Amino acid sequence: MKHLIPEQKATSFNNSVEYLHSKTKNWISEIEFIKLEQDFLKELLADHIIGLCDTNNFNKAKLLLNGINHEAKLSETLIKSINEHNINLSLLIENNYLKKESLFRENHESLKIEVKNYIENFKYIKKQVFELILLIMKKEKQHKLLTK
Repeated sequence: MKHLIPEQKATSFNNSVEYLHSKTKNWISEIEFIKLEQDFLKELLADHIIGLCDTNNFNKAKLLLNGINHEAKLSETLIKSINEHNINLSLLIENNYLKKESLFRENHESLKIEVKNYIENFKYIKKQVFELILLIMKKEKQHKLLTK
């Protein structure tokens, strides 16, 4: 009888359906957190709307808001796809769809790429919002110093 050494056990788990299932749960958790961040960024832009108008960055802010809203819609679609995938993985864990395992693994890889792209796009938008708000805050600070 062959015994698995710890490294083989880890490798075996990383290739297992249970591992794929746990990864999808992490994706959903991460997307749910990003949804909170999106709401925060929208509020942040709204709080600095006057400064945005004064610095001729209103159009950029509008584009960023559109990007955030677009990503929010994408998150709903992505979560739905991940939840459907999770159901299939659960059935696979119960050995109901053994013949379709390769199909589920391919689907998992596609979803993995979609989630990665979604997160990267959001990070780019978040960075742009932070840079824009930082510019506004610096200008507001300068304005306050000049008016004192």
